[in-house]
Parts: sequence; structure tokens; C-alpha cells
Amino acid sequence: MNKRQKTIWVIILLLTFLSVVLVGVKLYPVADKWHEAVERAENLRIGTDEELENIINFLENRLKKRLQYEFTMEKDPMLLTNVIYLTDAGGRRMSNRRTAQVEVKHIITNGKNRYAGIQYRGQNLTLVEGDSVDGGEIVSIMRDGVILLKNNQEKFIQILTPLLDESITTSSKE
Repeated sequence: MNKRQKTIWVIILLLTFLSVVLVGVKLYPVADKWHEAVERAENLRIGTDEELENIINFLENRLKKRLQYEFTMEKDPMLLTNVIYLTDAGGRRMSNRRTAQVEVKHIITNGKNRYAGIQYRGQNLTLVEGDSVDGGEIVSIMRDGVILLKNNQEKFIQILTPLLDESITTSSKE
């Protein structure tokens, strides 16, 4: 072996030795952490964490109590009229309340007979003069309302929808 080959072998051996030392220095902390992790894993008892078990029991008890609650609503949330208020042609609010108030919804004139569409306690009634409603008697049905005789007192109940002007509904051809 000549000097050149010996020099090359020495350089290769030195580089190899230095690389092994550097890798060892870098891997020593990793190996140390690995041994610590193995020791912790050997000391770990699975399923015996008391704090976690107490938290789970607390959450289960709270869930059982919450399941016992019963909610009742006064109004049906799916009923659209609870959210949107409808109005009639006159801009007055229409309601679906079942009130004891007599409301005249419409008047129908059929030749000599007049009919009054009345809403009373959630029912829609079609009445003529002489019929009784709300403990009173319908005395007269006029174009813009109804006269109700109750306890010897006449009460005028106006129609809720505005009257249409006849000049608008009828037109003459020229």
C-alpha cells in the first residue's frame, strides 16, 4: 500500500468515526426520552383514572336530569300566524283568536235577502235578520254592518273589511 492509499483510508476512517460520534450525540437525548416513555407506560394503569371517572359520572348524572325536563309551549311554534300578522284590506290586524266578540266579516246581498257572515267564538256563521247570536238578536242587516239587539239595547257592529266604491266595480261602455 502506498502513501496515497493510506491517506485516503485514514481520511475515510476519521470521517466515519466523526459521523458515528455526531449521530450518537444527537440520538442520546432521543434514547433517553424513549426509556422514560417506556417506564411511564409500564407504570400506567388503564381504566383507573379516578378524575376522569368522576367527570364521566358527573356528566352522566347531569344528562339524566336534563332528560327529565319536559317543555310545554303555550303557542304552537309551527303556526305561521304566531310569527306573521295578517291584515285585512283596511290594514287592521286579523287574528284567529277565539274571542267572545261578534265580528262581522262580510255582507251578502241576494236580491231581497241579506246574509251576514259573522265570526263568533272561532266559528264562522251565516245569519239572516231574526237569527240570534251571543244572546242577542239580529234586528237589521245593512250595507256596512249589523244591528244587534241585546238586553233591550241596540248595538251597531260594523263590517271589518272596507266597502268598495261602486264606481270602481262597475264600468260603463261608451
